[in-house]
Amino acid sequence: MRETLIVISDYVEGEPVVASVRFAGLMEFFKERYELIVINDRNHGIHASEFSEENYKYETVESVFTQTMRSGAMATKWGVRQLVENLLRNPWTLSAWRNYKYSKFKFDRKNEALYAKLDDLLASREIAAVFVTVPDVYALYILDYIKRKSPHMQAVIEIRDIINHSIGKGNPKYVFRQAEQMISRLADGIIAVSEGIYQYYRIRNPQKEMELITNGYDENLFKDSDFMRLTRTSEPISLVHIGSIYKGRNIGALMEGLELFYRQTGIAVTLHIAGLLDHQAVVDIDRAEYSGPGVRMHIYGSMEHHNAVKLLKAANVAVILTHTRGSGFAIPGKTFEYIGACKPILAVTEDQELISLVQDRYGECAGHDPKAIAASLGQLIKNSYDFSGRHKYSRKLQAERILEFLGHITLDGGINMIGKEV
Repeated sequence: MRETLIVISDYVEGEPVVASVRFAGLMEFFKERYELIVINDRNHGIHASEFSEENYKYETVESVFTQTMRSGAMATKWGVRQLVENLLRNPWTLSAWRNYKYSKFKFDRKNEALYAKLDDLLASREIAAVFVTVPDVYALYILDYIKRKSPHMQAVIEIRDIINHSIGKGNPKYVFRQAEQMISRLADGIIAVSEGIYQYYRIRNPQKEMELITNGYDENLFKDSDFMRLTRTSEPISLVHIGSIYKGRNIGALMEGLELFYRQTGIAVTLHIAGLLDHQAVVDIDRAEYSGPGVRMHIYGSMEHHNAVKLLKAANVAVILTHTRGSGFAIPGKTFEYIGACKPILAVTEDQELISLVQDRYGECAGHDPKAIAASLGQLIKNSYDFSGRHKYSRKLQAERILEFLGHITLDGGINMIGKEV
């Protein structure tokens, strides 16, 4: 009989974001070894996960300051509420609100019913371990509750980006610092998805069991993919960005860079966006100077992943936009989808971790500057890229390594590893 694993995540499958697709890909392999109890944010998947024996939902505070996501670039007329929110959206107000929104006290009070269900679960069946994926601080609060009820429960925390980051404005630094301390206290093992994240947490947790396991892509979706070098003719080229654009990713600079590329080469460009725009992205586009004949844009809004994959396969170039201030640690999950599809990547970024992976290997990187963007796109036309080693980023290999690490941690914790005897 398979043992039971509790999985605490923000997303479950079926949501139009890469994190949801990744969850589904991993759980397909997890369920072969474990009976899964899934706990996720109700706002990121109200339906029950098909991979779980039971699926509990946790409740969060809805932010009145969340930037509105819009389905088209022309939706620029804001109502009174949006104008008021803009006035209130300053660093001090945002920080105060988010410290309240993300506080453990508030979360615990809002999820008393969930904790009662966990009491029954922990009392009624044996749990092999808990697998938690962050930077969602709420998942740590749930793990803290489980650990207080079952102190010897083994837990592996997978970290997709550092929690105490400085991206954006008005970050809840108090909550972030508390969450970092919780990782050190609660984790029996830590998985980092990038070298930068690994080094960051290794310094802070020198005695912890830790593994570097990068993100991945679904091999089944891209079996027929192969690298196609761009022609040097004046034929139009198509670019695609998979995912919504929000939190100051400076799409305006991208549009102006594409316009400059068109003026320099005479090659028209069409940008396809499979996602939504927040109001800051809408403003950036409205302010950008680009021409209809040379640069066109199609915004599709949220879409199911298989449709996004079709867009990706049909495009000549895959685009990544990161925040202007950068992470310095994380690599966007879409990067590995792009690698799986064998699409040359145009990464507009200052993030060294991403640059190290992409530059001269899978594409070209540029800062948030139109001239640099135009130059990098010009290089993409000239260069050839080798995707022959992409299979090392397969989702299957990623899942196998995570499961092996889970088995190692639970074995050391006195619980048999699946399929083996102690």
